[in-house]
Amino acid sequence: MIDFKHLPNAVPDEEVVHVLRRHPITLLTVMIGFVVLLASPFLAAWILPLYQPELVANPVFMTLIILFGSIFFLFAWLFLFQNFMDYYLDVWIVTTKRILNIEQTGLFSRTVSELRLYRIQDVTSTVSGFLHTLFDFGDVEIQTAGEKTRFIFEEIPHPTRISKSILERAEVERREQLDDAIEEFQPPDSSSKK
Repeated sequence: MIDFKHLPNAVPDEEVVHVLRRHPITLLTVMIGFVVLLASPFLAAWILPLYQPELVANPVFMTLIILFGSIFFLFAWLFLFQNFMDYYLDVWIVTTKRILNIEQTGLFSRTVSELRLYRIQDVTSTVSGFLHTLFDFGDVEIQTAGEKTRFIFEEIPHPTRISKSILERAEVERREQLDDAIEEFQPPDSSSKK
C-alpha cells in the first residue's frame, strides 16, 4: 500500500495534486475472461455425465476430477488477484514538484520512476476508440529532454484535463526554477557590504 503523505524521495513543500490509476472500465475485459474461465469447469461438469456416465461413476476418476478442479480454481483466483494487483498498484502521482510513476510488475517487483516538472517539454493526451471516448479515458504521454524521454500514463480518466494540468504546473515550476537561478547569480547589493 502506498502512503501518499510519505512519498519516496520527498521534496520540500511538495503537495500531491493527482493520484491516477487506470480507468475501472479497463478491468471489464479481465472480469469477462474470469467469468468465462470460471464457467468452463461447470460446463464440463454438466456435459461429462451426459456423454461419459461411466467415468463419473468411477470413484478414482471422480477424485481426480475434484483434484484438478480445485487446482484449476486456485490458479483462476491467482490470475484474478494478479491482474487486480497490477491494476491497483500501478499508480501515477502528480505533485507540485514532480511526477512519480509507480509500476507493479508481477507480484514481487515494483519500479518507481521520477520526473521533475520543470524538465517537461511536451504533454500529449490521446483518446481513441468508442469506449475510450464514451467513458473519457485514454493515454497521456510526457516528453522530456532527458535520458528517459517519455512517461506514459495508460488508460487514465480525463486525459485531456490531466495533460492541461501537468503543463500548467510545469510552467509554474519552470518559472520558480528560473527565479531561483536568477536570485542565486545576482551580485550582492552594495548596501550589504557595509
